[in-house]
Amino acid sequence: MNFYIGNAIEDIDVNEGENVEFSDDFLDLIYKLRKKVSIDMSKLYKINPYRDVIISKKDLFEIIKICKYILNASLLENDIELEERKQMLKELIAIAQKAIARDLGLISIGD
Repeated sequence: MNFYIGNAIEDIDVNEGENVEFSDDFLDLIYKLRKKVSIDMSKLYKINPYRDVIISKKDLFEIIKICKYILNASLLENDIELEERKQMLKELIAIAQKAIARDLGLISIGD
């Protein structure tokens, strides 16, 4: 799935717009990690990777918090795709912060 800045699907240009790609496998891993952590990560793992989903600006604060928690808690320490997944989290944080600064949300375009 790919994340784009916007409040409606019509607002984004999937061919030209800045976006962040997020692996479906990684989303599954985050879902599996949910029982091993002390925070609620559902705002991230409940995003349907096969549908287009509008994510409100309000939810972006929680998603940023989740991404930072995963990065800082060493949850991915033994993951063979560690660097790639850390990069996905950092890019998701960055695009979410840009959306907040522009008073917008994100759109997740499913596979």
